[in-house]
Amino acid sequence: MSPILEIRGLSKQFGGVTALSGVDLAIEEGEILGVVGPNGSGKTTLFNVVTGVHKPSGGSVSFRGHDITGLAPHAISRAGIGYTFQQAMAFAGLCVLENVQIAGEHVRVNAGAGQPWSTPQALLDFVGLAALADERAGVLPFGSLRLLGLALALATQPALLLLDEPAAGLNDRETAALVGLVRQLPGHGITVCVIDHDMKLMQMLCRRLAVLDFGSKIADGPTGAVLADPKVLEVYLGGDL
Repeated sequence: MSPILEIRGLSKQFGGVTALSGVDLAIEEGEILGVVGPNGSGKTTLFNVVTGVHKPSGGSVSFRGHDITGLAPHAISRAGIGYTFQQAMAFAGLCVLENVQIAGEHVRVNAGAGQPWSTPQALLDFVGLAALADERAGVLPFGSLRLLGLALALATQPALLLLDEPAAGLNDRETAALVGLVRQLPGHGITVCVIDHDMKLMQMLCRRLAVLDFGSKIADGPTGAVLADPKVLEVYLGGDL
């Protein structure tokens, strides 16, 4: 079976700074893949190039066998790739339900029938925000705002969901709830790729990790093997987990 997303030789320069350098990465359908590395290693840039936020300087991105390199973000979203950003974002002046309804107007092409959440309210039930449906997004506590960001991405009915530090700023209870939600997504037909610095979280979520170092991929394999790799331990984790 072909990967749902295949990245080949992906590069990105910002002026004289190389953020990505010839990255190759394949995401298999139905998996939860983790991408790790220190600040500045190119993780968010990788997501931004895949989703069209930035144009690549070189290389290609293929989604379900179709070249999407350099397409506009809205076209990539409509193709079936969802994205949650590091910053928790929503329409602050609208209520939670209205936010999800707006996102649901931008579903992927050929999403088809039989989606896991038939209504915005059903999606809010899934992420645990049903009781806050009528609250303004601008007054939500941070953890709830994170969940709303996830709901907005899911409302577009993605086949592939990219999560950029989804647990940042969450307490232990909120993180555990997030893990429970993300683990369910492959069962709903949604492949996941997640960036996070929390190695405990990544070990709970991901069977496979890819590691970036100064824009280059230095490791890719089963989570346990990658986290035991001396180079990964030295470069990213200070030599000790």
